[in-house]
Amino acid sequence: MESDHATTRGVEADAIDRAIARAHGILPDQGPIGVFIHHNTLHAFQHLPFHQGVEEGARQLGALPYLPLERYRQAHQAGRITARDIDEALDEAVIPGADERLPLGLSRRALWRMLLVSPVDVDDAEGLRYGLRRGSSLVASDLPLWEAALARVSRGPRYTPVDERPVRRHRDVLIACMTVDPDVPVTHELAVLCAGFLDQGQAQVCLPGRAQGFLAAVSGLYAAGAQAPRPCRGAEQDFHRIAIEQTSAKAVIAAALDALGVDREQREDYLLATALALPGWAGMFSRLECYPAENHAEGAASLAEFLAVRLVLERHAIESVASNASLPSSWTALLAHMPAIPERAVELDACLLWGFARAAAATPAALSEIPDGDLARLWEEVHTCSRVRRGAIWLEAWEAGYRRPILAALARRRRLPELSSTERPNAQLLFCIDEREESIRRSIEELDPAIETFGVAGFFGMAIDYVALYEQEPAAHCPVVVVPGHEVHESPLYTAQQWHNTRAAMRSRLHGLERTVGEWSRTLTGGAGLSLLLGPFAGVAAIARILAPRSSVALHQRLKSAFVPRPDTLLGGLRLDLGDDQPAYGKPMGFTLPEAIERVASVLRTIGLTSGLAPIVIVLGHGSSSLNNPHESAHDCGACGGRRGGANARLFADLANRPDVRDGLRALGIALPADTWFVGALHDTADDAVHYFDLRALPESSVAAFEQTVVVVEEARRQSALERTRRFIDAPLGLSPERALRHAEARATHLAQPRPEYGHCTNAAAIVGRRSLTRGLHLDRRAFLISYDPTLDEDDRVLERILAAVGPVGAGISLEYYFSSVDNERFGCGTKLPHNVTGLIGIMNGHRGDLRTGLPLQMVELHEPMRLLMVVDASPAALLRVAGRQAEVRELVVNEWVQLVSVDPETGAMHRFKAGRFVPCTPDDVALPVVRHSSDWHGATREFVPPALVLSGLRTVAPIGDSL
Repeated sequence: MESDHATTRGVEADAIDRAIARAHGILPDQGPIGVFIHHNTLHAFQHLPFHQGVEEGARQLGALPYLPLERYRQAHQAGRITARDIDEALDEAVIPGADERLPLGLSRRALWRMLLVSPVDVDDAEGLRYGLRRGSSLVASDLPLWEAALARVSRGPRYTPVDERPVRRHRDVLIACMTVDPDVPVTHELAVLCAGFLDQGQAQVCLPGRAQGFLAAVSGLYAAGAQAPRPCRGAEQDFHRIAIEQTSAKAVIAAALDALGVDREQREDYLLATALALPGWAGMFSRLECYPAENHAEGAASLAEFLAVRLVLERHAIESVASNASLPSSWTALLAHMPAIPERAVELDACLLWGFARAAAATPAALSEIPDGDLARLWEEVHTCSRVRRGAIWLEAWEAGYRRPILAALARRRRLPELSSTERPNAQLLFCIDEREESIRRSIEELDPAIETFGVAGFFGMAIDYVALYEQEPAAHCPVVVVPGHEVHESPLYTAQQWHNTRAAMRSRLHGLERTVGEWSRTLTGGAGLSLLLGPFAGVAAIARILAPRSSVALHQRLKSAFVPRPDTLLGGLRLDLGDDQPAYGKPMGFTLPEAIERVASVLRTIGLTSGLAPIVIVLGHGSSSLNNPHESAHDCGACGGRRGGANARLFADLANRPDVRDGLRALGIALPADTWFVGALHDTADDAVHYFDLRALPESSVAAFEQTVVVVEEARRQSALERTRRFIDAPLGLSPERALRHAEARATHLAQPRPEYGHCTNAAAIVGRRSLTRGLHLDRRAFLISYDPTLDEDDRVLERILAAVGPVGAGISLEYYFSSVDNERFGCGTKLPHNVTGLIGIMNGHRGDLRTGLPLQMVELHEPMRLLMVVDASPAALLRVAGRQAEVRELVVNEWVQLVSVDPETGAMHRFKAGRFVPCTPDDVALPVVRHSSDWHGATREFVPPALVLSGLRTVAPIGDSL
């Protein structure tokens, strides 16, 4: 008997372990919001083909896998999706027996097409009746046919929709039985407990005893006399017992499931559903358990302990609600009380049948005589062409509508020969691949065609843990798939050391005063006193921030620079090679000389810049700065792990300027001209400012070339701001470049601006190849541009490095925007307006709710959700070789989480990866519009614009007319 009991306990523990392991994979993987890193929201399903993965993931999370059908139809009516796109998507859907004739004479393909484009599959019976009374309903256009359809479906058979109601937990059945929601008090209590436990520096008082773990801290709290919410009364005794007996989390979970009557074979699925019931907090516990370095709280996070606490509270809430509704609390018994689906209104079936008859041009008489078997067959076809299936077809159509003009433009651009020049470029600028940099790169080349721009992952090969001046902890500046092997610190120059020490002491005293004032302000007398003393000054400052945000911030910066200027600093990027005498612990401080040479050489080879360097090479990392924006880091550099790339750009430039590094590069066949100077910089994508580093070291001989380049960059950022601001509703169309820049600067500094910038909301493509493929093309800030020269890559290793970094980063950005767009409430975090920062780890609505994950509505409202179109200047064979060596790239490509198109470097032939192989893809032979300047094309419209050729950035052999 004892052996049987032990076996039962082992099976039970295995089910709990399996459920927790599955939950770790499915729960949101978003870390603390201060370092927001874009990732595939459904990464756990990436091993499945895309459509299967998104549908299964959405089902488990109770979300939408695609946009609502009405959104696709609106895009169709607006011309964003054409009839040709729909037909192409239907062809690729491989409809079985597409030409087979169904009742009423419709082909299966025609019926599917009608279900796509016609809004006859509605759920709102009252809305349909109201529209009929007003004559505004679609069916009112043919009332005799409507009356015939209504009469026919009234005789049956009826359409029976699939029951899609989730029945995974007690709460699902109780809500269906019209009881109060037992999750509400549980969520409210957990929000307070979790915030107090995971707090990273915001709370005045954290959860007592949190160093012992979540379960022990909560148990101790209730054992000390805390009261559970009224619907959860009785939980205090359970927690008191847990505190005394020091019960493990898994034992608590097992006991709670026993009390709830969950059979052992049901426990794995039930526990997984419990974890997914509060995905934000559960996901944060899961993330911090897997990545403890991100947890700056005292106690270790444990998903099992979170579930244990939740189930203790939930058990009593369920028993209370079930008892009040005279329902059993045992899971098996409660399932028997699940009500049937409410009867479907006959008007909804009639609307469907009306649509079929209308598409088939059937008469009312023919409709009235349709046999029962034929009508049942039509209902069967509606089940087959389900709404989810239609969503998948609509997505393919939207993607085809974007893919076709892009490929046509690239093919046309490739045919255009450029005037080869032996003249040395005036300057070269290395940007991050970020699609927000596409417009400023294009503007720079328009203003000075003798300038070249390149795109490279914005950590510039410098995978480092970086410690900025006055910071205490290192932060990883590299893609999330890379683990930094080196640490780099920013430190004051020797000549500025004394001022640095003085400034550091002043900062310390100021922060201490702020903490004291903050604590005092929360007392009865202190709050009143501070309001009287400082209230008028704070009011004036707030009014200035609102009425003159740009000027007030500029004044603050000038005063700060005048009285407490930041000391000049340097980066400890290079260290002596100590041979075998390496540090016994920790990461090396800086790179050795061979490491520095290898990293600089790798970046230059990756972008094909191994010769012909200009006098000035500016390396621009990017980031975003704005006020009162919890999602600020989501606008930073994804290639830098959600941080700003200025440190990486500065470090690369510093190493590339060193004579010993240049000697090493020369030995590798990369000879940098003696007069070439690298300048690190940071481009702020919110206000379009560009900040340059280490100009004190700029040689006198390089000053003129640098200043000439800066003049071009200054004008280019105005042109880029003009292109950006046309998207903002509160920015008038037709602004001058100067006013557009001022508007962008004001947005970034406005205290109450929910849209300081739109981030990656226009992302749609990634183009990997030579700049000659895209230079002069207006791509509407929608394309990641990655420099790659296949003629210099004999073994595909450069391409492998690029795709290994760019694939996960680009796909992660694209897919996070996709999911946050298709279901912003479940995959995203809703509107910013009710958001409150919680514990410095995330945001939630109000003060007691779930942590909200994903992107806010204000970041995705312009986005067209589709998979990233990756166009690569490489042969299909080369891409297959790379995919064979890189597992994550292979998964993204083979399972079609990205769209991959190969452009043969020699012939220009295009092949698209579809259904497990590359198939020929012939671009449309259509004219490419030609304009003189970018502003002539995007002009005064707020809408997306198709590709066009911008002449001012080209060096062409022959004149070009209005189209190419």
